[in-house]
Amino acid sequence: MSGETGQPKRSRLASLAGLVLLLSGGALLLYDRFRPAVTLEEVPATEAERTALEPGGAFPITALTRYALRRGNASVTLTVADYRDARNQSHRVTLFPADRLRHDTWKAVGEAIIRHTDGNALFLAWWDDAQRIHFLSGRETWLDRPAAAAFPDDEERSVWGKVAGGFAAVPDASRRLARWLTMEADAALEAMKAELPAERPVYLLVCLDDLARLGEIEALAGVRLPFEAARFPGGDLHGQIAAVQQWARQDVDQASYLVQQTPGAGVQAWRITTPQGRDTLLARLLPFTTSLARPLPQAQTVYQSGWGSHITIYALNFGEGKM
Repeated sequence: MSGETGQPKRSRLASLAGLVLLLSGGALLLYDRFRPAVTLEEVPATEAERTALEPGGAFPITALTRYALRRGNASVTLTVADYRDARNQSHRVTLFPADRLRHDTWKAVGEAIIRHTDGNALFLAWWDDAQRIHFLSGRETWLDRPAAAAFPDDEERSVWGKVAGGFAAVPDASRRLARWLTMEADAALEAMKAELPAERPVYLLVCLDDLARLGEIEALAGVRLPFEAARFPGGDLHGQIAAVQQWARQDVDQASYLVQQTPGAGVQAWRITTPQGRDTLLARLLPFTTSLARPLPQAQTVYQSGWGSHITIYALNFGEGKM
């Protein structure tokens, strides 16, 4: 990704494998063309972080660990909480005590889930979102750990396995979700209807940060999505949006884009370059310009965060009793 407005660089999304971490203080790209080793170093958790996470969610935290994740000169700190559920099973979750905007956004999501869904609800979300859903609300999720095959690079696989608390013993749920997200939306929803439990209310959560996980989704689905990214620095939002619109129209038949604000670091923009890409389930669920006017009848929006539509929850309507 380029650091200059109007000069974006095609992202090698499949090779990033989730190492694009968009933080409130700026956009850090933990990627280098020479691919230096990824390192993960444990650092002490601060008392302020512990205070910010108590009470944290539906379950008490048993341990808090901070990891310094580094690749070359780029670095980011991840805060990981360990907890046990009502059946005394151990879990891990990545939280954001040092990132007030994300912390408050996810806290509100957890509270909304508790208010508006019952204990029988089943949530579909990518693994890191799913971990937060379970910790914050206690609701069951379709998957709760990543699949090792999502990380072709050995170093990245080792890093994310440690952060996530290990990999799923059976990766089928991750593979199916990845495949559904990359399929044409209507076909994906029909496939989901055939496999998901008809007797339970099913919800699907998507987050703009899921775009940082495109490499994982592509690896598991076996496809390359026609999504491109660029960063537009500066403080003039109107000028940035104009530049994003111009970029989004370049060499495509219809501009399809979304914008992520990164306070203090301009905006991060994404565009879709083919009609097939615009019709994928992932594109239709995220607030791309071509998707906003085309809501999916089977996916009813039941919650959306106030921060730039950062997180959206859909109720999947597969028939009577699903809403």
